[in-house]
Amino acid sequence: MTMPQAIRSAFARWCTFSGRAGGSEYWWFVLFGAIAFAFAGLLDHAVFGRYGLCWGICTLVFLTPYLAVAVRRLHDTNRSGWWMLLVFVPLGNIVLSIWFCLPSTPGPNRFGPRPTPLVNVAPSNAADFIDLALRA
Repeated sequence: MTMPQAIRSAFARWCTFSGRAGGSEYWWFVLFGAIAFAFAGLLDHAVFGRYGLCWGICTLVFLTPYLAVAVRRLHDTNRSGWWMLLVFVPLGNIVLSIWFCLPSTPGPNRFGPRPTPLVNVAPSNAADFIDLALRA
């Protein structure tokens, strides 16, 4: 999966916590988010002198899609999405990072078949985006 496909897939399935997401989908989306947050931070510091509006907007835009793709990535390694609660435990992020780096479960697992990338899912307008999100 390429970076544009991963970004489209993550935002198209922004509220889908079932199914599986491959490692490439997860890591490309994380990289895109890191770049977006770095740009938002630079813009905030240039305009406001501290983190502010751009950082907050970026957080609102990325929070739910990130949680959804992270849960689907855990499903891909045959783990429940409830393991995301480890972020509230000391050193839990290290455990999650290791699990995110593990290869996918070969073949189908209890969360469904191996993930397939969405192709040609770019919505042309807001109504198409809402329709696509409701179907996902």
